[in-house]
Amino acid sequence: MRRLLTGVFLGILLIGSLTPVAAQQPTDPAVNLLSRMPPAARVGQLFVVTFPGTDTTETSAIYDLIVNERIGGVMLSPQNGNIVNEGNTPAQVATLTGQLQRLAWDAAQTPIPASGEGTILSPYVPLFIAIRQGERTGAPMLPISGTTPLPSPMAIGATWNPANAEAVGQIVGAELDALGVNLLLGPMLDVLDMPRPGSAADLGTACFGGDPFWVGQMGRAYIRGVHTGSNGRVAVVPGHFPGLGAADRPLSEEVSTVQKSLEQLKQIELAPFLSVTGSGEALERPDGLLVAPIRYRGFLGNLYASTKPVTFDPQALQSLLALPEVAPWREAGGVVVADELGVRAIRRFYDPSEQKFNPLRVAQEAFLAGNDLLILSHFTAGSDWESHIANVKATLSFFREKYASDPSFQARVDEAVLRILRLKLRLYGSRFTLSATHRTPEVAAGQVGRSRETVASIARVAVTLLSPPSPDLLPDPPVAEEQIVVFTDDQPIVPCSECAPVPVLSPDALAETMIHLYGPQATEQISPRQVQSFTFSELLDLLNQSPITAALESTPAPHPIAVALERANWVVFAILDAGDRASPSGAVRRFLAERADTLRGKKVVVFALGAPYYLDTTEIAKLSAYFGIYSPSPPFVEAAIRALFAEFPFTGKPPVSVPGINYNLLLQTQPDPGQVIPVLIGEETGEETPQPPMIYQGDTLRLRTGVIVDRNGNPVPDGTLVEFIFTYPQEGLERTVQATTRGGVAETMVTLDRAGQLQISVRAEPVPRAVRLEMEIRPGEPAVIISITPTPSPEPPPTPSPVPSPTPVVEPTPPPEGPAPPPDRARGSDLTQGVLMALTGALIGYARLWKRGQALSRALRGSLWVFCGGLIGYLLFLGVVSSGELRPFGEWGALLLTAAGAAVPLLVVLLRKR
Repeated sequence: MRRLLTGVFLGILLIGSLTPVAAQQPTDPAVNLLSRMPPAARVGQLFVVTFPGTDTTETSAIYDLIVNERIGGVMLSPQNGNIVNEGNTPAQVATLTGQLQRLAWDAAQTPIPASGEGTILSPYVPLFIAIRQGERTGAPMLPISGTTPLPSPMAIGATWNPANAEAVGQIVGAELDALGVNLLLGPMLDVLDMPRPGSAADLGTACFGGDPFWVGQMGRAYIRGVHTGSNGRVAVVPGHFPGLGAADRPLSEEVSTVQKSLEQLKQIELAPFLSVTGSGEALERPDGLLVAPIRYRGFLGNLYASTKPVTFDPQALQSLLALPEVAPWREAGGVVVADELGVRAIRRFYDPSEQKFNPLRVAQEAFLAGNDLLILSHFTAGSDWESHIANVKATLSFFREKYASDPSFQARVDEAVLRILRLKLRLYGSRFTLSATHRTPEVAAGQVGRSRETVASIARVAVTLLSPPSPDLLPDPPVAEEQIVVFTDDQPIVPCSECAPVPVLSPDALAETMIHLYGPQATEQISPRQVQSFTFSELLDLLNQSPITAALESTPAPHPIAVALERANWVVFAILDAGDRASPSGAVRRFLAERADTLRGKKVVVFALGAPYYLDTTEIAKLSAYFGIYSPSPPFVEAAIRALFAEFPFTGKPPVSVPGINYNLLLQTQPDPGQVIPVLIGEETGEETPQPPMIYQGDTLRLRTGVIVDRNGNPVPDGTLVEFIFTYPQEGLERTVQATTRGGVAETMVTLDRAGQLQISVRAEPVPRAVRLEMEIRPGEPAVIISITPTPSPEPPPTPSPVPSPTPVVEPTPPPEGPAPPPDRARGSDLTQGVLMALTGALIGYARLWKRGQALSRALRGSLWVFCGGLIGYLLFLGVVSSGELRPFGEWGALLLTAAGAAVPLLVVLLRKR
C-alpha cells in the first residue's frame, strides 16, 4: 500500500512538472511548425520554381531543389515538358505530382544544418504544385489534355450569370484536386474596358469582360466554385493585381506604364480585386493575389512621378495592401505572390540591353516590397535550364545567408513563411501526411473530363447574336442540296515542349460537327458532299494569287476555293481573331474587302470563336449573320452549329464593348430607360402579395425599389445611383435622398414627420423621374397609401427577363372602378376644363342679359344661367380634387372660383342699370 501511494504521489509530481512545459507549446499549428523548421527549410518555403521535364530521380534538377535546397513549391506547364499532352495525360500528371510530393516527404527524413552546429530533421511540409490558367485566346483553360474542355472567361461573362462561373470553378477545383494540383494561378480579374483589337496587349477571351462589377461577381463565384469543387484543397490566386486592363503592351515585351492614380484604379482595374478580397463569404475570398509588374504615373497624386513596377515598389504595393477592402484579408492570412520574376519585361526593366540579369537583386527587391511567395521562372538572361537552375540555387543561398545575418530580414522571412504554412494547413488539415497529398493515377484519369454536358449548357446560353439585331432577320437554316463552304482559322498552338504545332481548331471541326448533328446519321438535313472545308491559310493563298501570273499560265486551273465559292449557297467563317491582313488570321477581313463581289446572293456567316470586337461596321454589314461564340472548344463549336440551324434562342450578350455593332458596354449597363421602377415599403418578405402596412405620422419607413435592370435585362451594377424624392405639395417642400443599388435594389429610410400629402418619386438616370407612391398622412389615423404604376413601355422585355419584383403596396380602400387618368395630364387638362366651363356659363348668361334687356328680374334669371355654368365647372373641378391630384388648391378654392365666374356678369348688369 505504501508503494502504491508513493507511486501515485510521484505520478502527480511528474504530471505537475510536465504541465507548464505543455502550456508553453504554441497553440497555433503554423507557429508550432515554424518553430521546428531550421533556417534553410524556412527560406525554401518562399519559392515556387519551374523545372524541365518529368524526371524526378536523384540526378534530376528538381530532386536537388526539393531534397537539398528545400524549395516550397513547383509550377507545371506543357512548355517546360512537365505536362505531356499525348496519351493518358491525366494519369501522367497525377503520377508526377505524387512523385514530387514524395520527394518533399523524403527531404523531411534527411537532416539539414541547424541554426547552430550540427544537423536537424525538418518537419514534412507539402509542396505547392501550381498550374497557370490559360491566358491566351484559343488556349485551353487547363493546359492538360483529357480534362473537361472549359469555357473561356469571356464565354462565362457572356451569360451574365455568376452561377455559370461557379459551375466552371467547381469543375476546375475537382479536376485539379484529382490530379494532385493544389495551387491555381487564376482566374484573371483584369477588366477589358477598352478592347484593343490587333494589339499584342489585347486580353481577348482570357478575362470575364469589361465591367468592373460583373468581373468581380464572376470572380467571386468562380473562386467559390474552385473551393467547393476541390473540398478546399486547391488554393486560388487570381491575377494580375492590381490589373492589366489598361496596359498597352504584354509582359513578353516590356513593363507598361499606365497614367492613373490610386483613386482612378479603384474605379475600374482594382474593383474586381477589392470585390473578392472584401467578400463577406470566406469561400469567395482568394487565398492569394498574383502581383503583376506594371508601373503607374501619378499613382499617389503626383502626375510627374512614376512608380517602379508594383512587384518591386514597397510604397506602391503597401498602399494597395492597406486599402480597407484588402487589409482585413491580408491580416487574415492572404498571401501575396510575385508573378514570374524572369519574364522579359522584368529583365528589360533591370537591363534594357538584356545582356545581364541579377537574380539576387530581383528576388530580394520583390520580397522586401511585400511579396510572400516568389515564382522563379525563366530566371536567367538566356534560355538554358542550367543557368536557370544555377540562379535559383544562388538566390536560395543568398536568402539563407541574409537570414542568418540580418534580424529584420529574418523577421520578414518568418512572417511570410507563417502565411504560407497557414495556407498549406488550410489545404491539408492540422497535420501534414503524405497520404493527404497522394493521388492514384488510374483513379485520377477516371475523375476528369466528365463534365462536358455542363459546359455544353453554358455554351448554349453564351451564344450571342451580334448581327442582325433580331433573330427574325436571320436567313432560314441550311436545307438539303444547299452547298456550304467553311473557312477555319488555323492558328497553331504547341501543346507540349516536344510536340509539333497543331491548329487551335481542327480545319474540319465545324464540318464534322455539322454532319454529326444534321447528316445522314442524324436528321438528314445535309449530306457530307454538301460541305467543304478550307483553312485561312488556303484562303490567303487564293488572295495572294497574282492575276498576271495566272494569265501567263497556258491553261490556268481554277483555284479550288474559287470553284467552291461559285457553287456555294452558304459561306461560313470561324475566326479566333482578325489580325494583320497579311497573316492568315486577317484573311477574312481582306477577303471581305477585296472579294466581296463573290459573296453576292450567298448567305455569309461569321462565328467569332474568340473575342467579338475584331470586325468593323463595314465588314459586319456584308454578313448575313455574326455570332459571338467566345471559345473554340468542342462544346462551343457544337453550340455554333446548333445556332446556325436555329435550335435555341440567343440569350447571350457581349460582356465587352463591340464598336462594330455600336454596342457600348457602359451604356448597356445603365438603367433601362423604358422600365417602371416601383417603390416598395418594408423589407423583402418573400410573400407573393405582401400585406399593406399600417402607417402613422411619426413612423420611420424603409423604402426600396424593385430590381432595377439595365438594357440587357440584368440587375444594374452595385453602386448605381438612385434618387428618392419626397415632395409635400401643399407646403411646397421637396427633399432628395441619394442611395446606391445592391443586387439591383436601392433602399432608404424616411420619417413621416408632418401631416398632409406626401409624394414619393424615384429617379435613376436615364430613367425619368416619376411619382411612384402617394400618402395622405392624417394625425392619429392610418395613412392612406396609393401605389402608382404607369403602363410600362410597349417594347418587349429584354432577354433574359428581369428578376420579378414584389407586388407594390396598394391602398386599403378599393379605388373607384375605371381607369384613372395619368396624373400629369389630369393635373393640367381637368383644371382647364373646369375653368373653361365656368367661364362659358358666365358668358352665356351675360349674352342673354344683353339681348333681352336690363330688367332686374331678367338679370337675376341671367345670373342663374351663370351660376349653373359655374356649378358645372365646380363639379368637374371637385371630381379631380377627390382623385387626389389637385388637393393643394382645396375645395374652397374651387368654390370661390365658381362663385367669381357667376358674379362677374351680374355685377356688370347692375352697373349698366345704374
